[in-house]
This record gives sequence, C-alpha cells and structure tokens, in this order.
Amino acid sequence: MRVLLTQKALKEVRAFGEYLSRSERDKELLPSIQWVFSRVSTNEITGQVTKRGPHFVLGAHETDKLHGLTTLKQEGVTFAIGLPKEAEGLDFVEIDYTDPDFFISN
Repeated sequence: MRVLLTQKALKEVRAFGEYLSRSERDKELLPSIQWVFSRVSTNEITGQVTKRGPHFVLGAHETDKLHGLTTLKQEGVTFAIGLPKEAEGLDFVEIDYTDPDFFISN
C-alpha cells in the first residue's frame, strides 16, 4: 500500500518532528499518526470531558517501539503510521489534515 500525506498533513507532522528533535529525551522519538478507536480528553481550563469515537491522533513513539506501525519518509520527513483495518485493502491512502484532525481523504 502506498501512503501519502497532503502538504497540510506533512507540514503538521514536520513541525511536530522539529519540536521533538529539540526536546531533551534519552531516546529518539519519531512522529506518528495512529488510528485509535476512542479517546477521552479533558480541557485543562474548563475541565470539560470529551469522548471521541474512532479517529487519528498525532503522537510520538520511541524508534525501538514501533510495534504495528509502518515507518515512511516523505519529502525528508520520517514518520510512523498506523492505519485502520478498513484501509488494508486499499492500494493508495492519502492522509489530510484540518485542525485538529487527520483523516483519510481518498
């Protein structure tokens, strides 16, 4: 399967990767876009709790702990990706970004 990030998605991953490279860590971190089935988040200011269904999240993984993720490189940006099972049969997947969400655009 071929995976491509749109320019907006690539810009977001690149900026996050640059941030990670400036952070002081014992291990190297790689930006990742990963599919999650649900997530609960709490707004630090209002305390409001939000539960979301299946969606992508931008995060980071230690380079030696990429279990189940595929490492890709696009325009000099290296990142890991984990796609939902529904995408497994596709020949081509394009990931786009509109703040604050990554999504399959094709």
